Amino acid sequence: MSELEMTLAQIFRKKGKSSLSEKDFVFAASLDFRWFSPKEAQKLLELGLDGGLLKSDGGTISPTFDYKAVDVPKGFAPTAEVLAAPVQPKGMFLKIVDAISAKTEMPAKDLISQINQTQDRMGVEVEVAALIVAKNHGVDISEFLDPVEEEIGKRFRK
Repeated sequence: MSELEMTLAQIFRKKGKSSLSEKDFVFAASLDFRWFSPKEAQKLLELGLDGGLLKSDGGTISPTFDYKAVDVPKGFAPTAEVLAAPVQPKGMFLKIVDAISAKTEMPAKDLISQINQTQDRMGVEVEVAALIVAKNHGVDISEFLDPVEEEIGKRFRK
């Protein structure tokens, strides 16, 4: 578990909610917990979104992982390095978002919002929703089909 995941999980756990407005997220990370300045808390939010750990739907932020299952040590407080550490992409999801963005020149944030809406509406895995949105935007998805199937399969075989 990365420090970024523990930090994000702790925010949602302590707030007792599975989703927060962007404003409430930044407020929690900066003023409630006193971990970061408001500007740094905004960067934390962006890192979570860019890394696929958070999703934004109309200004509402929610984790894409089971934050309740994250083992956060008692008295945990993130270090400043959490904001400097490079974010590792969470697999095929961001590769698909990049492919759609390259074809459409739409910002990743807008695409992720579309993908989240598709996922909620259809009740499918986020990668499948990303493939649907990609196909709707005219992106050739053939190169993503096998890797997505493998990634989802690994998740459910655990």
